[in-house]
Amino acid sequence: MIPRPIQQLLLTTLYDAFAQWAERFTFVCRKGCATCCTRSVTMTTLEGDSILAFLAEGDRLFELAAPAFQPTPDRIVPCTTNGFVAAHLRGESVEEAQSWDLRPCPFLKNESCTIYPVRPFGCRLFGSSDPCAVSGVAEMPPGYLAGATVLLQCIEHLDSGGRWGTMVEMLADLNNEQGKDYGKPTLAIPGFLIAPDEGALVEPLLHGVFSREIKGRTFEQWLNESRP
Repeated sequence: MIPRPIQQLLLTTLYDAFAQWAERFTFVCRKGCATCCTRSVTMTTLEGDSILAFLAEGDRLFELAAPAFQPTPDRIVPCTTNGFVAAHLRGESVEEAQSWDLRPCPFLKNESCTIYPVRPFGCRLFGSSDPCAVSGVAEMPPGYLAGATVLLQCIEHLDSGGRWGTMVEMLADLNNEQGKDYGKPTLAIPGFLIAPDEGALVEPLLHGVFSREIKGRTFEQWLNESRP
């Protein structure tokens, strides 16, 4: 098991590599755009730990006791990102989420994120090449979602023994220490879903992440060590 501080360094490394790779795309998203900031954003407990630490540092943990942070009772997320990919690699169909909770994220204040420095990757990957405020649908350039999905898989893999679910669920579980009542167990990477025409675009991202050194080892070496 990789120590949590090292996992957090790996998570930050992944965020930085993705931000650099994403600079090649043109998005219209600007501060104040909040269409994608809903309660349906998912994350791991690894990312949740970063948010809790950020809130504790700002003496803001009391916010999690507000009604807005209570999990939706009938909200069911069928499978994790790696579970979804594994099913597709086996040629199996995957059940869609029963509902999307499109209410604004509880951390959204005046159309701005109040935990922006530690927002989960599920927030960081959102982007649209066309304004989506009217249609409510983000238009992502070809290959972008494939690259983002690969890194979602890596984050889940790193959080071995953790949980995966909506941000509200994960924070409620971590803050109240409810014994992993919410979300689903994280899974190891079963492989990647990268179409042939996306490989040339995603490969630089994978290389950029896997080759980075953290505490004397490459990201790829740390990733292999975290495999169950």
